[in-house]
Amino acid sequence: MRNQLALAMLSLITMFCAGLYAQGLSPFDLSAWGSAGASVAAAYAGGLFAIVGAHEMGHYLSARRRGVPASRPYLLPGIGPIPGAGMVPFFGTFGAFIRLQWSRVSANDLMAVAGWGPVAGFVVTVGVLAIGVGLSEVAPLSAGDAEGVMRLGDSLLMQAMIALHHGAIPADHELSLHPVALAGWVGCLLTSLNLLPIGQLDGGHLVYAVLGERARWVSYAGFALLVAMGLLLFPGWLLFAGLLAAMGLRHPPMLSGEPLPLVRAWMLGAGALMFVLTFAPAPVEVGGLLDVLGIVVRE
Repeated sequence: MRNQLALAMLSLITMFCAGLYAQGLSPFDLSAWGSAGASVAAAYAGGLFAIVGAHEMGHYLSARRRGVPASRPYLLPGIGPIPGAGMVPFFGTFGAFIRLQWSRVSANDLMAVAGWGPVAGFVVTVGVLAIGVGLSEVAPLSAGDAEGVMRLGDSLLMQAMIALHHGAIPADHELSLHPVALAGWVGCLLTSLNLLPIGQLDGGHLVYAVLGERARWVSYAGFALLVAMGLLLFPGWLLFAGLLAAMGLRHPPMLSGEPLPLVRAWMLGAGALMFVLTFAPAPVEVGGLLDVLGIVVRE
């Protein structure tokens, strides 16, 4: 319990520092901690903490309800602040996890435990994003705005929230994201990453509960697509693909009975819908690895 509390406190601190950086403030400037920016950074940290915490509590409560031994959530703080480098990752957290002690489990229980985490996190993400986008402002572009500014890719959910609050944004304007909106954007990113149908990610669990051993082919296809997107759209996908490969692309055998019939796998459908709404093919608009390396693909 002490470890979980310590990690939670460290995560709040790194999220808070990321919230300062999001406003162009430095955690090493003591005046920033007493400014109005500190309350905005606290709102960012609170929103992101709520998203990550809700996701893990969804797993935890579902596991406890179904008699699956589970630890309390471990939140993973980001690295930093680092002078001159900021936070790693820039949003201040590596997410969270819980330890589940299961070797054999029914497909229904596996799907419930894997699915309720993303559902809980998604519900909170929608709320945080709605508040944050509402607080964001549309501003005209100036000649120097494009230099040194990190461009974030928008998911369908983000696009819908922008349209709901601000309508169609003119070509010579852009939305300046409020830090709370950034917390919602991170929630979309974390939700979509967890729902990739690969290995032992939440999405991998959901697919395995329906397909059993055949889920490995979906995992291999998802991995190949991730590598392709890393080459063509966003190099960060290659790093994530390498991490998934190290963890194992094939889901370990754990079903105690038959896979769940597709007609009863409503959680799989919910997971697919949440993935479509939260996934951004290029979370940060820097081009794919081939673009970064200056390699031209001939058509």
